[in-house]
Amino acid sequence: MEEKRMIVANFNVVFGTKEEPLLKYFDTIMLPALKSEFIRKKGDSEYVFLNISVTEVDKDDFVLTGIIVRETAIEIKSKFANGNLISTDELHPTAPYSLFVIFLKNHRMVLVKNQKGSPDLRSFSATVKYFFKTFIRSENAKRKKLKMELLPYPTINIVGIPIKSSIEEALRKVAKINKLRLRFYPLNGDLDFSGLFEGMTTDLRKTVGSKTGFIDLNTPTSTDGIIKVLTAAQGTVNPIFSVTYPDKKTGTIKNKEISESMNVAIETTNSIPEVIQDIVNKSKGLESITSITESNQKIYNEHLPLIKDNIK
Repeated sequence: MEEKRMIVANFNVVFGTKEEPLLKYFDTIMLPALKSEFIRKKGDSEYVFLNISVTEVDKDDFVLTGIIVRETAIEIKSKFANGNLISTDELHPTAPYSLFVIFLKNHRMVLVKNQKGSPDLRSFSATVKYFFKTFIRSENAKRKKLKMELLPYPTINIVGIPIKSSIEEALRKVAKINKLRLRFYPLNGDLDFSGLFEGMTTDLRKTVGSKTGFIDLNTPTSTDGIIKVLTAAQGTVNPIFSVTYPDKKTGTIKNKEISESMNVAIETTNSIPEVIQDIVNKSKGLESITSITESNQKIYNEHLPLIKDNIK
């Protein structure tokens, strides 16, 4: 058994100007895009997806699983041996990876890093965006020639889900919260702030024809109130705190610092499918994973036949 870091997030994707749900394009965009042999290059690293598959974990409860690999090289210029510092010039290829599970019923997900240097949520999100947009651009070029309807482009927001303990720990270190900015974006079947802001971040945004926006809350003083808002939002907003520390220095606290993450014990001698099943079993006990809205369920039920058709 080895301890691995597991991050919980909201895999929020909508398509086109009508903000259509992810599952509507499950077989025409999501699956083929993630299965494509694209490579996202970033600096000295290359990112690819492997072993993308759809699995039934309970009766009519399906997940999409896979691996994101970061291929890079470690440069070694010196070593320490027998009390001496030795100069060297070595380059060692390495491919740290992370496993991920996306719960299709409510598009919540977990990302489990295999080791230091494994892709984090930010790298995962950037790679998903690259694969989706590259695939759609390629497919639309073919569709134009055939005079077919073009595929819509996505709005992608993969956001960690804040939890009470992490929020409390982060805010305990600050002397004052100068501002809490809540960035909002199109939602894929989730409630609009679970009713806390009744239509404010969706209806108001659509009325003025805006895809994104934000609300600034100046000098908030109630930690309990902040926790209530962020935990109820369940990753449907992206919070950023502007704070002042006891030494008078200012800084920011971003969502990744207050998002739900934990160490999980994984049996590393198992095969990848067995490890993923273990991750699924451990995830199903989390409230943030099991939470599902009526809209989530309705969208899922409508597209369940489509999901079943893509099990291999």
